[in-house]
Amino acid sequence: MQRIARDGVIDPQTVARLNARVALIKQHFPPSIANLFALPRTAEDGAVEWWTPLAGQPLAFASLAPEARDALLDSCRQRQQAIQLLADSLDASGRQEQAKTLRSLLATPDPQQLFSINGDPVLIGWGDLPGSPAAAPPSAADAGRRLWPWLLLALLFLLALLLWWLADNGYLSAPGERQPLTPAACRPAGAEPPEFTVVLDTSGSMELNIATSSAEERRLLHGGARLSPDHPDMRRLLSPPSRLDVAKQSFTQMIGQLHGDIDMRLITFAGCDNLVDHGIFPRSQRAQLTARIGHFEADGGTPLGASLQAAAKRMDGRQRDAVLVLFIDGEDGCGMDVCQIASRIARKQPRLRINLVNLGDSTESNCIAESTGGRVYSSRDSSEVAVLLGRATAEVAGNASCTAAGTPGSN
Repeated sequence: MQRIARDGVIDPQTVARLNARVALIKQHFPPSIANLFALPRTAEDGAVEWWTPLAGQPLAFASLAPEARDALLDSCRQRQQAIQLLADSLDASGRQEQAKTLRSLLATPDPQQLFSINGDPVLIGWGDLPGSPAAAPPSAADAGRRLWPWLLLALLFLLALLLWWLADNGYLSAPGERQPLTPAACRPAGAEPPEFTVVLDTSGSMELNIATSSAEERRLLHGGARLSPDHPDMRRLLSPPSRLDVAKQSFTQMIGQLHGDIDMRLITFAGCDNLVDHGIFPRSQRAQLTARIGHFEADGGTPLGASLQAAAKRMDGRQRDAVLVLFIDGEDGCGMDVCQIASRIARKQPRLRINLVNLGDSTESNCIAESTGGRVYSSRDSSEVAVLLGRATAEVAGNASCTAAGTPGSN
């Protein structure tokens, strides 16, 4: 995301309403349509900032050559016509409120609020903000003359939407096609570093001793024995070091080894019905990240499948390399098929690698790494876990081995 401009002060409710309109567009269109509208955010001083996911230099409409201006306006009109077509369709299906919301976006572009990013139009200051130009509906006299262009546009739009859906779901990708991922420390100068996300298991089973086997866990905790906390077997299961203690120590060491250009997103569990996205931590916030990890506690179920979906959704994996590390102690405990989810991710995001660090001895989740070209590391030895996590994060480490392109380091 990049900021295009700052504007006057608007209230948070207006910002939320405008973002909801863009979210409605995203339900029906590929990103190229929704990206016509820059996203408003409220700055700390109350000013509204306009942001876009498009990469490239924003060029004001007035700075463009005449031919570029005409092309930009034409591209803007095409996107608005597609939105108008969808609004008509929603009207016909009885969803008048959604249609009305979409039509509120069909204002005549103000040249002072129009930018070009690599030839794509981007509008700021849109919506029903003070000073926004009113929409200019087509006249009835023009309806017949414009009928055929609209029908042609409808067919082209439906075809484009179909192709986008097929590509987004991986059906236009060659099965098993996965390019080598170059570690951040080995990439050429100026090359974009990979995205990096970690899912840390904070479920209740992470409070068990690191040496606890799956068989012991099932027998003593899920077999109906209902042992008291004073029972010798329970005291042994709950004795230190716990799986979470070892995870915290290993993570602290791993964070210190990250490449300076890597920003890390962290996701944890809060039961089957809730995930916690702690956000992205750049290099300047790694001390805060380490401190936050130190306060985690183990509780609740294991929504591994849900966390896998959520993490992948927040990453590119198509145009940009991405690395996702799952630090877990077993399989999904919330009724989701992680193998099916991983297979779908592999089709949709061929540049996303998922590595698995498993503190248990179950192999049911190995399919996640196998489907996405990742690696599996498993151990119940506390002295080995930090080393294994280092191997699982070699693509984003500052000291990765570069003896072979795309080959992770060994530390």
